[in-house]
Amino acid sequence: MKATPKPQVARSVRPPTDASGPFVCSWSAVGDCAVVRVAGAIDIGTLTSLADELKHVITTKLPRLVVDLRRVTRMEAAALDVLADAHDLAVENGGWLRTSGAGQWLPELMRHTRPVAHYPNLADALPAYRRR
Repeated sequence: MKATPKPQVARSVRPPTDASGPFVCSWSAVGDCAVVRVAGAIDIGTLTSLADELKHVITTKLPRLVVDLRRVTRMEAAALDVLADAHDLAVENGGWLRTSGAGQWLPELMRHTRPVAHYPNLADALPAYRRR
């Protein structure tokens, strides 16, 4: 039986993005993937911060990422475009983008736009933790 290596974790050197109140967006590396953790409301005041952070991670850190949405309190429809655009950028850079933790409402909404793979929890979305 082949041993699965333990994921290595690296933290973002930049401070978390904080915009228009209780919105926080930060990233860390788990194995060869980045995890972007988002908390608070994703609205017109925070969309640019989210898009910028996703672009930064994809183009300068790791193009394979999971966006952890379990602490998102509200998400405007325009955020779906941000996630889909980030997915396209990740694919262009040889990677992928997955979402996790948003519940069933996100895949249902994404079905009507450009779909992004969604997993119920972070462990299922990260290849290092998934069973083969």
